[in-house]
Amino acid sequence: MKKMKNEMKIAILMAVAVILVFAYALLASPATLKEYGCTSSGGKVVTHQCCISTDDFPNTCLIGACGCSPDNSHYVNACLCPLGMCFDGQKCALR
Repeated sequence: MKKMKNEMKIAILMAVAVILVFAYALLASPATLKEYGCTSSGGKVVTHQCCISTDDFPNTCLIGACGCSPDNSHYVNACLCPLGMCFDGQKCALR
């Protein structure tokens, strides 16, 4: 009987943990999710000068988001990936 109560407690704690993870994923801002994608795939968050129309964590696998003149640029958070990789908007990926 006592073993069954302990198993029930563990099952409830695991269910609560799963619910909290899903709640975080739903409530987290896109920038937070992109930051997590960057760091969890080997990247480092840096500040980078990009075009005024560019938001945080631009896709660095594409050309153009950070290629404007200084007068038409502003600083954003960006993902600096390991050598040979680029940030695809979600994670560091092979070029």
